[in-house]
This record gives sequence, C-alpha cells and structure tokens, in this order.
Amino acid sequence: MFMPLRFLSLSLLLLWTISMNSLAHQALPTCRLIKAEQDNTLTFEITAPANTNWYLLSWHSPFDAWFSKFLTLTDLNSQQTLEYQGALAKRGEPLDEDYLLLPAGESLSVSLQLAQAFVIPPGHYQAKLSTLTLYQDLSDKTHSTTLECPALEVDLP
Repeated sequence: MFMPLRFLSLSLLLLWTISMNSLAHQALPTCRLIKAEQDNTLTFEITAPANTNWYLLSWHSPFDAWFSKFLTLTDLNSQQTLEYQGALAKRGEPLDEDYLLLPAGESLSVSLQLAQAFVIPPGHYQAKLSTLTLYQDLSDKTHSTTLECPALEVDLP
C-alpha cells in the first residue's frame, strides 16, 4: 500500500529535478574589479566560461556608465559609505539591445573613473558591485541567474 505513494513521491521529485532551471547547472562567468595604478579608476572585467554564451543586462552594471548606482564605496576606516552622485536613469522594460552578449570563452571590460560619480577623500576603501543578472536565452527572460563579484579593497588618493 505504501509502495505506490513512495513511487509517486519519487516520480514527482524526478519531474521537479528535470524541470528545474537549467541555469543552475551551467558554469557561470567570473568577474573582478581591478585598480588602475595612476588614478581613481577601476576596471571591471567579466569572463564567460569556455563552453557557454551569456547575456548581461547592461542596466545597473558597470556597462551602464554612471546612469545608475551599481557600485558602493565604503571607507574601511570610518565604515562610512560614500554617497553616489552620478545620474539615475528612469527606464521602462529592457529591450533585447539592452543586453550585452558575453561570448563563450571571452571577456568584456570597461574602465570607470570614480570621480565622475563620487567625491572621494583619500583613504582605504572597499569597492563592491551590485549583483549582476545573467541570461542564457533572451527569448526566455523568466530564467535568469545572478552573479556576485568579489569586493576589492583599494587605497584611493
């Protein structure tokens, strides 16, 4: 009598596993922030794994220039977060052209001049990016995954 119920439970578990978001099983891109030697510039770099294309919504990312707050700068001595002073764009729903293709095995990078969005007293800071949203198929934007980039500690003049 318990055998059919157990079989049904296992069958439902198998169906749920098969129908799970396949993005959870894909290798994710890697990302990092790099400090330039000469000034208050950070470079953001994202690299796709060798076998998988990804799409990145450019909004609220370093590829959005300074039209959104995507970076937090925290003074590690005072624990104060610097106020973002860049632009804030108001937008509707993103179009396909608002997504950047990150081809398999390739990298995209952009350099950011921090003084364009922050007033920065000299100090020791943590730079932290907002979570990035990634897609593998723009025809099905219901399936996405997120990517957290590691924070970077920097001394800014």
